[in-house]
Amino acid sequence: MSTNYSIEFGNETNDTWTLCIYQKFPESPGLESVSWKQTRVPKGGNSALQWNINYSACLVNYKQNNSKGVYSASQKLYTDLGKKWSCVFKEGVQQLESDGTAELGHLVIENKSLKRADLGIGVDGDLALVQKNVYSANSAQFIAKPKYYAALFRNLTKGEVISGNEIHPPIEVVFDGGQTEKKFIAKVEGSKFIFEEVGTNTRFEAPYDEIKEVLNS
Repeated sequence: MSTNYSIEFGNETNDTWTLCIYQKFPESPGLESVSWKQTRVPKGGNSALQWNINYSACLVNYKQNNSKGVYSASQKLYTDLGKKWSCVFKEGVQQLESDGTAELGHLVIENKSLKRADLGIGVDGDLALVQKNVYSANSAQFIAKPKYYAALFRNLTKGEVISGNEIHPPIEVVFDGGQTEKKFIAKVEGSKFIFEEVGTNTRFEAPYDEIKEVLNS
């Protein structure tokens, strides 16, 4: 049975926030991180995000949504790591097919479709990272050693590219020593806005007036 992870978020401010959890694969350069898990929480509200570690090979569509770059999976097939897939053009459409094995801990998707393709990896059923514009006879390689990050956004669309559009520098989420649960809060103390991991010294703080300027810009 796979492990269930969860992050609880308490909003003790007077603003509505979207908490986003996104991933990076440091050993796989060139990938775009997208909003993977997110929840929108009003003032005084609480919410939680949960996930299990299972993977999908994804064929991805890209679109502009109100000046935001957003990816969605047009095809999503559950897979184990250590598998290779191919993107082919068949029956008038690009699609994925199982195509053997890859290195342990890797997911490889080779583009054999004779058209460029955006290829991605999903985790717990949701698209997490994308290799865009993969040319024919090239491959997207995902080395699944993820780092998780938590950040607050004013507005966010599921699958939106994370490109420095967070309200603040993200906080890395580290599940050490068998941990599976974390809690974060946003609050205001005096003139300071604080976003922190509860029970730790991990936090971001800034003048609340400056945060409000960002929200109102």
